Amino acid sequence: MSTVENSLNTIENKFAFQVNLIDALLGKLRAVFTPDTCKKHMSAFRAVGHAGTVLAGILGLLFSIVAAIKSDSLVLFLLGLGWLVGILIIDYVSRRFDQTSDSLVKSTRSYLSSTIYVDAIALLVLVTSAGLFGFAIYGAIKSGSISFFLKTGALSVWMFYLSLITLNAASMLNVEFKNGLKAEEEGVGLLEFSAKSCLLAVPFYFGSGIVLGLIQIVWSVIKATREAAFASALSDSTPYFTTIALVASLPFLACLFFLVLYAFIAAVKSLIRMASVLEKKEA
Repeated sequence: MSTVENSLNTIENKFAFQVNLIDALLGKLRAVFTPDTCKKHMSAFRAVGHAGTVLAGILGLLFSIVAAIKSDSLVLFLLGLGWLVGILIIDYVSRRFDQTSDSLVKSTRSYLSSTIYVDAIALLVLVTSAGLFGFAIYGAIKSGSISFFLKTGALSVWMFYLSLITLNAASMLNVEFKNGLKAEEEGVGLLEFSAKSCLLAVPFYFGSGIVLGLIQIVWSVIKATREAAFASALSDSTPYFTTIALVASLPFLACLFFLVLYAFIAAVKSLIRMASVLEKKEA
């Protein structure tokens, strides 16, 4: 390499100080949030989510009892009883699919040619997470709504942990880095990588989303105990219970979506293999 090229490389490295800074930041995050640490946090969020789901079922029944007494309606009590049974069934199914999600990721190997994709995606998701959290604070102050902060904050938490899972792709997502991949193979690898990242990050949104729903349901129960606010509390509570049911079903729904997506990816892989065989025959 000539002296001129060495000088140009030195100048380029000096002007690219932010690259070293970002690499150091990502390295620190990897050191602090190791795969074992992320898995412990994942288990904690799952435990909170499942405990919160059962508690939401009990609170829903309590809400229906209060509503039934105040409106003299047996139907409302039966609806609350049905809600409790239904939410317990959803929680049972979700618990089983927690294990299925982990098994699917462990048994499905993906390939990428470089860690550049992993670092770039992790950085983008991390910055988006920080931006969302800041927006949650700003929006809550402007609107005076704690609900807005909780909803946006829960999404921010999910994206933060999604970035951590992405950073630990090799061990947590069963991703192998190897050279010589074709462009189409790289594209399939990125699809698989994205799908597995989102699937493995579901417990974080599950746990935080259930906590958010619980806070809203508790507030509805408190409002329902006050005669003046009973009518509005009764009508306003429906979206909260719907949110709880959807979030509680998330581990199951995410698994189904992942399997459908992977069926599509498998079809794409088959087409790539067929194209590769045809190319070899023509050659």
